[in-house]
Amino acid sequence: MRALACIPRTSDARLILRKRTDGRPPGWDREDDYDVEFRGRKVGRIWRYDYTGKTSGEMARWLWHWDWRNVEGRKDAEGHCGSVHEAMKQFREVWDAPQSNVRNIT
Repeated sequence: MRALACIPRTSDARLILRKRTDGRPPGWDREDDYDVEFRGRKVGRIWRYDYTGKTSGEMARWLWHWDWRNVEGRKDAEGHCGSVHEAMKQFREVWDAPQSNVRNIT
């Protein structure tokens, strides 16, 4: 899988999407669970969660979460989308946004 969408080709800006080798909650699905890394540190997560049977009408969706504890001066952010590529795009948009513009995207 390629790195996050729309990444400029500079080492300072590169975000790496690394597939998990073990399952973890909420879905315990290691096939669709990724850590987002920056300079060798985990800064977030992108994963697919199957809502089937939990809410009416919703199927599998991709979620992303900014792990704010690992990025100095940034606030928590998260979002839901229909594809892993859209999740990568939204994560990148929040990553590139000035601090005052960081928000939750659903």
